[in-house]
Amino acid sequence: MAYKHLFFDLDHTLWDFERNSNETLAELYDEFHLAARGLQSLPDFQRVFCAANLDLWRLYDTNQISQTELRHSRFRRVFSALGVQTHDCCDPLNEAYLSRCPQKSHLIEYARELLDYLAPRYQLHIITNGFDEVQTVKMNKAGLLPYFYHVTTSQNSGAKKPDPRIFNHALHRAGAGTRESLMIGDNCETDIAGGRAAGLDTVFYNPARVSTTEQPTYTIHHLRDLVKIL
Repeated sequence: MAYKHLFFDLDHTLWDFERNSNETLAELYDEFHLAARGLQSLPDFQRVFCAANLDLWRLYDTNQISQTELRHSRFRRVFSALGVQTHDCCDPLNEAYLSRCPQKSHLIEYARELLDYLAPRYQLHIITNGFDEVQTVKMNKAGLLPYFYHVTTSQNSGAKKPDPRIFNHALHRAGAGTRESLMIGDNCETDIAGGRAAGLDTVFYNPARVSTTEQPTYTIHHLRDLVKIL
């Protein structure tokens, strides 16, 4: 297939969410004196945050909670899961997290080399359920903005992956047809199922080699493998 337009997910696909988030949490753990508040283990704090955040984003992606609820609940869930019932610092902790984490610039291994290879050959675009202000800061700090023609978010499109409307919005902005476009992402429920529903060929970036009932057009386990497809 002669693709002309490549649509990428951002978090977990290009921007290394786990590394950037864990680095931020380590800094905030000390600054907010969380050990003295009863959170005795930084690794436990990071692990429980990752699980809680993933679950809340799943609820957000499926329209079961709002952006406000996601942000309000995130650290309260973590504290409760770790046996700390005093949540007075959760809101300022969340604000500090939202301010600092997007400033981190770690990318998934080979992401920059891949983009350097693809940019002269294809039109590159982003489709993300992340929030406008946060994703713009991430991409700017990580030096990603120059690679991409358009960044489509759930806010500027009025729909969230896997809703086909966000993909159709991105295609329309890019002036791209479905047959000449490819969606690349790490989430089978949002990126792959959503892309397929919109008529796109899809690439499932699956470094953990998880099993799935979805049927992507291609599956890769490392970003360098995308070059073999294209």
